[in-house]
Amino acid sequence: MEFDESVRAAELLQAQARATALFEEIAGAGILGPGVRDSEASRAITELAADRFGVQEYWHKRIVRSGPNTLQPYRGRSSGPGDGRRRHCLC
Repeated sequence: MEFDESVRAAELLQAQARATALFEEIAGAGILGPGVRDSEASRAITELAADRFGVQEYWHKRIVRSGPNTLQPYRGRSSGPGDGRRRHCLC
């Protein structure tokens, strides 16, 4: 099976544009901010992506890390210091 690189490149550019639009929607919806748990933000982003962009499948694991968890190693759940709530918003 051969792939047309121009088609592949166009599809990657479309995916990039959709990702940019999704990030803009996330910022505009105020999903990320002080007091929001990583799990709450992840759930809200998943719902937003489905509702506004029709996203049903993901090609990789979705991970939201914020506040004290941002620089902690990923262990499957938020496991950094504190309660997993974002303390400072740099968004």
